[in-house]
Amino acid sequence: MQKDILLNNELMFRKIKGYKHEYTQQLIIKVERTLPFEYVSKMITPFLSRIEKEGIFSYSDYDTSIPILSTNGEVDIVLFWTDWRLYMDKMEPKPLLEWLKTRLSEVDTSKPILINNWPTFWELDEKQYAASVSKRGWIYEFNYLLETLKDEFNNIEIIDMNLFASQMGMSSYDARNDEVSNYPLSNQLTLQLARHIALNLIPAMLEPKLKAIVLDLDNTLYSGVLGEDGIEGIQLTEEHIQLQKVLMRIKENGILLAISSKNNKQDVLEMLEKRKDFPLDKDDFTFMEANWKSKADNIRLMAKKFNFDVSAMLFIDDNPAEIALVKEQIPTIHTLMADATGKETVHRLLNYPFLYSRKKDNSADLRQKDILANQKRVELEKKVGDSNRYLASLQMKISVFENESLHLQRIYEMGQKTNQFNLALHRFAEGEIQEKAKDSTYKIYTVALSDMLNDSGIIGTYIVRLDGDIATFEEILFSCRALGRNVEDASLQLILSKLINEGIRQIKFESVEGPRNSPALEWLNNIYISPKIADILKELNNKLKDYPAEVCWQNERNH
Repeated sequence: MQKDILLNNELMFRKIKGYKHEYTQQLIIKVERTLPFEYVSKMITPFLSRIEKEGIFSYSDYDTSIPILSTNGEVDIVLFWTDWRLYMDKMEPKPLLEWLKTRLSEVDTSKPILINNWPTFWELDEKQYAASVSKRGWIYEFNYLLETLKDEFNNIEIIDMNLFASQMGMSSYDARNDEVSNYPLSNQLTLQLARHIALNLIPAMLEPKLKAIVLDLDNTLYSGVLGEDGIEGIQLTEEHIQLQKVLMRIKENGILLAISSKNNKQDVLEMLEKRKDFPLDKDDFTFMEANWKSKADNIRLMAKKFNFDVSAMLFIDDNPAEIALVKEQIPTIHTLMADATGKETVHRLLNYPFLYSRKKDNSADLRQKDILANQKRVELEKKVGDSNRYLASLQMKISVFENESLHLQRIYEMGQKTNQFNLALHRFAEGEIQEKAKDSTYKIYTVALSDMLNDSGIIGTYIVRLDGDIATFEEILFSCRALGRNVEDASLQLILSKLINEGIRQIKFESVEGPRNSPALEWLNNIYISPKIADILKELNNKLKDYPAEVCWQNERNH
């Protein structure tokens, strides 16, 4: 492992008294402001402690010209906290947005950037005017234009102040606060925004999203006990309907659902079939363990079937004893307490970190199909026995792409999700990947995989920096769905063969030891026998002798 990489990724720990977590990682948050942010930052602090983070804030002066703070030193997040009322009478929305872009050009846009929009109403007489002749019209247009910034700057997210203020109505405004300190947000709105920034936006910008939610059934997805009340006797309250709809939306955006319940499986299947009022049905759950075994054992089994670490899973149950038992046996799993009415469950779920979706996950269906196909692969491997015969029976095709711009979004998504095979844990921001793709000193390779059971899509990437005859692999990522079939070896063999023909003689790998990426580190230790590319290629050639798969560059057939 390289010392400089370890230092760059090392967590800076310090004690925070009175919070649940004893240690936190510091986040350096630079605030460009024309509106006081201290009210928000005070409320953000305890929320950040829930995700083991501590915000270290540096503030600009109050200046409507938004003079950008110095970018010297480490910065994790840039936050524009702006009173847009200051510009309403001076500029139209479009020129204001263009001016804002010039200010953003002075910021390192590879870092996450948060910008607030503005509430569309606070003045009581606004309802007397059409939007075109009131301030609402200006705000409507400007808020829309702010959203379009995300098309140009991939690493920007909008703090939707208007959404929360609209839900709260006039109670979101504090006239006294506005008069005294030019801070118009009420305590209630400030609290909502602080929670949203700390538990939704910041985790979504910096950390991988959770991959699966494991759900109890009785008094969790409905009110009542299936084994005692029967299929028609369990109650589906309005709150439980809302909960199931929220879970449906979460599933549609890429987080898998599973069931671990102490019930008879046939009863559960019959319930999900007969209860047409349930928004969720049996096909919405990737796995179902309805039995009388330990829920911790069920969850471990599901993690094995999912082929990812339990730390990427959230377990929801109404029984505190079950939550405690699962947490004791699986310390790294996420847990959430449900309530029998469902009302609090919805609230807690919507504010649980690492579930927030910034963009629609277009590969969600493909991923679920591939996980189900993996179960067939496991059965096939047991039946065939011999490893090479098993791989040959899959009829795999591995396609490697070089500098394919259409794959950049997928590379970012993998970097945010992948844990087990993430060699350097860089967690590159979207903007950073975009910049590397434009840089002629970089090559970005992506790997697609398909077999007789399923097309897995893009499942791996190599980010390589070239310097003379040296190639440095800054990051190597592979989806957990692809592990166990030597795809990483076969694709690297193809890439090294091309690099050696292009004059590369030595290679380096950046790596860091994380809590869950031991498979990637073990793989590196096995193949990195020398910095000479010829030596590593020879090792891979020996390892992959008679490897039964088609390996090719894009649509070429080079195998």
